[in-house]
Amino acid sequence: MSRQDQMARAGRYVLGQMEGRERDDFEVAMQADAELASMVDRLAQSMQALDDTVTPAAIPRGMWKAIEARTAGMAQLGPVRAETVVSLEAARARRRWVPAALAASVVLALGVGYLAGTRLGAPREPVAVAVLLNETDSMPGAIVQAYADDSVTLRPLRAFTVPEGKILQVWTLPDRETGPVSLGTLPRQATTRLQGPDLPLPHEGQLYEITLEPSPGSPTGKPTGPILVKGYARFSPS
Repeated sequence: MSRQDQMARAGRYVLGQMEGRERDDFEVAMQADAELASMVDRLAQSMQALDDTVTPAAIPRGMWKAIEARTAGMAQLGPVRAETVVSLEAARARRRWVPAALAASVVLALGVGYLAGTRLGAPREPVAVAVLLNETDSMPGAIVQAYADDSVTLRPLRAFTVPEGKILQVWTLPDRETGPVSLGTLPRQATTRLQGPDLPLPHEGQLYEITLEPSPGSPTGKPTGPILVKGYARFSPS
């Protein structure tokens, strides 16, 4: 497995997008591969550092009641079989890779995201994930989650230096004939949802990158500035 594939899987694990057998197999792989475990730890620490910079905000009034109302009619889980119960020790071991603050943020994001997705018709699951790496030191710089409605969520994992008069611009390469397509610019360095143009669904290995461009964006409609980070899409199993 290539480093890019490993990084993509590590990103999906840290974001909590692995479930069941896939997650169990990945955790076994981490126990046998110190480099993979270290990669997951670095990603988790990067996201924790980003989480620590966020000023806690008050939960909107009535949010939990709204969540309860919207989930009340959803199908409930059936009886839990004895063999599916996880011991406290196993649960603690499983959670050792994800910082507590990040886990709390994910829980809150799931509640808010459910409401936003229901109200806006936005997809709740990405169809592909790309971990964008810095070519110089191969360290993760951002995670891109691509959705079926041509939107992407960008999660920065490091601080980018953006000089005055410059802006970060996100690109994808659906195919060589089309060439690079802009997905939008970042007004600030934070987790951001961008609504891209009408494109085919992302394919395995599709390129995503962030470049530094003159504000308010590339004057040519194509990348002109230096590439800060780039990576390739990996499908999210359904």
